Amino acid sequence: MELAQWKERIDGWFADKEPEMLALLERLVNMDSFTSDGDDVNRVGEAIAEWMRNAGFHTAKIAKAPVPADEPWMAALGNVFTARTHPAEAGPGIVFLAHMDTVFPAGTAAARPFRLDRAADRATGPGVTDMKAGLVQNMFVARALKELGLIRVPMTLTFSPDEELGSPSTTPVLGEQLNGAVAAICSEPGYADGGVTLERKGSGHMLLEIRGKAAHAGRCYEDGASAILELAHKVLAFDRYVDLPNETTVNTGLVSGGTSANSVAPWASARIHITFKTLETGRRLAEALRAEAAKAVIPGTSSHLSGGVRLPPLVPTADVLRFYELIRRAGDLIGYPVRSERSKGTAESGYTSSVLGVPSVCSMGPEGSNLHSADEYMVPSTFVPRCKLAALAALQAAETFSPAPRVEL
Repeated sequence: MELAQWKERIDGWFADKEPEMLALLERLVNMDSFTSDGDDVNRVGEAIAEWMRNAGFHTAKIAKAPVPADEPWMAALGNVFTARTHPAEAGPGIVFLAHMDTVFPAGTAAARPFRLDRAADRATGPGVTDMKAGLVQNMFVARALKELGLIRVPMTLTFSPDEELGSPSTTPVLGEQLNGAVAAICSEPGYADGGVTLERKGSGHMLLEIRGKAAHAGRCYEDGASAILELAHKVLAFDRYVDLPNETTVNTGLVSGGTSANSVAPWASARIHITFKTLETGRRLAEALRAEAAKAVIPGTSSHLSGGVRLPPLVPTADVLRFYELIRRAGDLIGYPVRSERSKGTAESGYTSSVLGVPSVCSMGPEGSNLHSADEYMVPSTFVPRCKLAALAALQAAETFSPAPRVEL
């Protein structure tokens, strides 16, 4: 079937779907799913799985991998959910990537529920564009292709619980579930004026934990060893690795510690986020930070730095560029011109591309902006066009690419 014929079928299917799509988006936006609240994230996963089962997909809640001994906090994360058109042994085929978690704590959805403003062409609410609109898009695109019977390969959708922390529990699952895929479409928020992403930086997340010695801060200060003071030295040491001209960042974004203002702090902790252009740069940076953490400036303190590189960069390989040309062709056909915009953020498309060798394109979701803020919004007029773009991209990829060679992980 020619691309124009596919377009005609896709146009017909989506002709009356926007109200249903917006209703589902409202439902998901009004469900809290802060990354650290695994139970809330899983409730979103269960709602998605029920919808996908009703649409005729095989769904699964994937068991968690063992938690690393030095990262026990990962036990509180949610699960990866999947939906497939075929049994797993048929292979993953075309992959649709999206994450369920947001950066907004419990209670935000009730305080700032979904709101649709047609006049302003804005939909707002926590996580509306990053990336609950992308979740809905993937669900409807896969349903459309399945019901129309247009695609000749299996389809696999993944719904991850922890992308905002670099997908620490998700990437092992992606390695198991998506190895040997044909192509991957990641519905992270699209850029304005048809922007999609072929290149992203990589990222890492690290947890610094410091032990000191408590003492009365007035009577016997000298008997203590302040973990907070040691943390201050560590933060300044880490900051020296920021290299903005080369797009390397090190950000200490969360800190905590101590027991009272008049006690020398016996403990402190911090969460550090790093970004980098190449995987090798990221690995060197993580090792350098570990070396800094091993140095004790304040006698009597000890430090441990866990975590490291999480999501590798999305690199514009020859197959990625080839995939982009297919997408651009589809955009021209539907009257929604597509352009490439490099992103400084990270996404799971970097894993499918750099680690699994699967042709991957990102920022394929509806257009939106102001991510991670109270002003976050999605552009509703791009919802259906982006669905059509992803559907035609998937159809062309199925005819163009062969399954990627399986990778030993």
